[in-house]
Formats: sequence, C-alpha cells, structure tokens
Amino acid sequence: MNTRSLIRPCPVRSHAAVAGCLSLVLAAGPAPAQSLLPDSFFVDRPAFSQPEQPGKPASCETIAAQLPDSVPPDSRVDMAIAGTVSLIRTDGALWYVAVCAEPGVRVLCVTYGANDLKLGDRAVLRGGYSRQDKRHVMLDPCLASPENGAGGGEP
Repeated sequence: MNTRSLIRPCPVRSHAAVAGCLSLVLAAGPAPAQSLLPDSFFVDRPAFSQPEQPGKPASCETIAAQLPDSVPPDSRVDMAIAGTVSLIRTDGALWYVAVCAEPGVRVLCVTYGANDLKLGDRAVLRGGYSRQDKRHVMLDPCLASPENGAGGGEP
C-alpha cells in the first residue's frame, strides 16, 4: 500500500487559521489565579464560602447582616441564600432568578436553567458573590434549585 496517497497536504488557509488562533491564545497569557480569602473573612458569615464549597443558606431576613462591603478583585467567594422566588426571566440563553423582596436586600441569580422554579416557590440560590449596591447582590455563576428542606435557609 502506498502511504503517500493517504497523506494529503493541508491547505495553506488551515495553517494560517491555526497560527492565528495560537497567537491569540499565547498573547492572552495564562488566566490570572484567584486568591483564596482568609478564614477570618467567613467568621459570622455562614452563607459565604470559598468557591465551589457549600455555605449554609441565609434567609432574606438574615442576609443583610452577613454582607461584606467588598471582596478583593482577584478573589471569588460564593454565597448561598434561601427565599421565595420573586422574579424569573430569560433572554433565551440565560435565566435570571431573584429572591427576597424590597425593602430588604434583593439577590439575583444568573444561571443556565430555572430548574422548573415558578414565582412563589421556595428556592436555594448558590453562586459567585458580587455586590451591586447597598440593596442588590448578584450571584454569577449561580445554581437555582427548589428548597428541599435539607439545604434550606436558616430557621
């Protein structure tokens, strides 16, 4: 069998495309590492945790006392909250699920699915914490799931 007939030269444009993509990746450099917050940050904040670690969900009534004013820009901290769903919207790609009513702190979860949640359902939201202003928190990325009692909010 002639192996040269099995090997086809790649078109020049394929090499150029690969080289272009590779140069973009190399120019971007490595992604910056996120630093972990010290354990002292989590004292008196059971709803907060290191990334991808479970926190004890706060309730709409108790979350305000746990909110930090800020998180260092190179850090990620997760937050968990249980509450009644007050908003569900989608833009076709992402879902936006909110809990807690005014005048308290409102929490918005940016997620890829609403997990069959409906307005008025009890839900647990867990995700990357970002303080928007004094009364608004965004969790992104976030998971929204029905509250099942086991991972529920504080009594």
